[in-house]
Amino acid sequence: MKKIVLFTLFMTTAILAFSQSQRLVMFEEFTQASCGPCAQQNPTFDALLLNNLSKATSIRYHTNWPGVDPMNAQNPVDAGARVTYYGVNAVPFCFMEGAAVTGSNYTGAPANVTQTMINNEYAVLSPFTISMYQQLSQANDTIYITMLGQCTQAVSGNFVAQIGVIEKHIHFTTPPGSNGETDFYNVMKKMLPTASGFVIPSSCQPGDYFIIQSSWKLANVYSLPQLSAVGFIQNNANKSILQAGNSDTIPLTMPFNNDVQLMATSNYSPTNCSGTIAPMVTIRNNGNNPVTSMTIKYTVNNGTPVSYTWTGNLPTLKQTVVQLPTYNFTPAQSNILQIFADQVNSVNDEYPKNDTATINIVSPPVTTYWARLILHTDNAPQQTTWDVKNSSGTIVDSGGPYTLSGHTYIDTVHLPYLGCYTFTIYDSGGDGICCGNGTGVYYLYTSTGVEIRSGASFGASESTELKMDWPTAVEQFEKNGMKVYPNPFNEEAKVTFYLMNSENVNLYLYNATGQIVKSFNKGSYPAGNQECTIDASGLPSGIYMLKMQAGEQVHICKVSVIK
Repeated sequence: MKKIVLFTLFMTTAILAFSQSQRLVMFEEFTQASCGPCAQQNPTFDALLLNNLSKATSIRYHTNWPGVDPMNAQNPVDAGARVTYYGVNAVPFCFMEGAAVTGSNYTGAPANVTQTMINNEYAVLSPFTISMYQQLSQANDTIYITMLGQCTQAVSGNFVAQIGVIEKHIHFTTPPGSNGETDFYNVMKKMLPTASGFVIPSSCQPGDYFIIQSSWKLANVYSLPQLSAVGFIQNNANKSILQAGNSDTIPLTMPFNNDVQLMATSNYSPTNCSGTIAPMVTIRNNGNNPVTSMTIKYTVNNGTPVSYTWTGNLPTLKQTVVQLPTYNFTPAQSNILQIFADQVNSVNDEYPKNDTATINIVSPPVTTYWARLILHTDNAPQQTTWDVKNSSGTIVDSGGPYTLSGHTYIDTVHLPYLGCYTFTIYDSGGDGICCGNGTGVYYLYTSTGVEIRSGASFGASESTELKMDWPTAVEQFEKNGMKVYPNPFNEEAKVTFYLMNSENVNLYLYNATGQIVKSFNKGSYPAGNQECTIDASGLPSGIYMLKMQAGEQVHICKVSVIK
């Protein structure tokens, strides 16, 4: 199943004349095929609702008690979630408009619902309209639901949009339970994507709208022609339902003709030290007209915007991914990336607020010569690899694929020079390391233990920039087990150091720009106090950094060469 939740808030001068909307009354009944009182009350309740199809709709949740019920057995999770949501402890039991606080709301036995109750609640106008479109896949194995909700009066609350796929009528030749019922109506098959629903904006003004697209791979369906969906907007603060709607096979009419939605941004690092960025944006056409061209503008730190024009043919409610050209900027500690669609079909976008993204990008933590990667693999470790590239795009270190599933690997990420690097983790399965193949996670740390990036759900890859620089307090390193004498020196100097373990010792001299100008492989030394020499012949006078690497033990100190 895939889902996309898209919502926007904006009011334009063209939609100031909105008023409240006609309400469709929503009933939720909890029932069961082995419940005796259910068999007694449902026929009258069913007949009442069938006589009010233009005024009311319903979803029936089948519980797992008091006896056998195949409709609950097919999806006990979603039904159980709604039982818990309302605190239901008996069947049959129904809620009209949830725990509504307006109109003649009702909670209790369905036998007590009357035409007068429906009429009174129907007369209470709603601040929303709901339109829904349903479509079966060509193979008739998946149902696709699109829900369009639009605000017609200013309102606020803790809102969620719920979509329930239902089977409008299920008829059994013999009773499936012990109460004798053979006909069941508006039976909940699946809540999309779960019974938690979709979070929508907590406040809106007339003309604001949201769009939800979701789907369900069919399972345990008795009759395809009976498949449908019921949607409703509920305020979780008091459980009141503000509006409901039934799905139809007629495509939706969108609020605007030329309107695109910037749905997602990708291909950028949340940290940046390179001063370059080339984001990708996912755009959906929310307008009635096909999009044949659109102009996208983007800028960092209010610099001169770069404009990119896309051309093609994007039908209503379809989406495309647009790769934007590289943007160069001077990175600061905190940077603001802004992306927006400026023109759609050569006219101004008619609903501007849903086509803008503002993203904060920060300067990465500084590490010294290496970083630490802690990687807990999922059940497909062979799909996971990583690499580190320098500013020229050359790979300077890499790792994986891995062999052990559910195992924690600790890797040292080697960074040979000062500068900006890009770390990228890959999953050849395309689902990151959190989903589908168990639970994995990675953490990237600086040499001093500061987290640079962590993640698990990243699709095919995820990148982050990191910066290698000199340590901020050289004196601390000089006191931490390494000394050079004489210092300054001309050609040769002694290096004393302490090893915690027996290790192979390598020494590197870096110039002021972070380039390695000399390296010395000193071989293996035992643990304890040790001494070796370095040779600076051929080097010009200047200040250098000397780095000692002995396994995981690293020391750095400043040295001066005088000729």
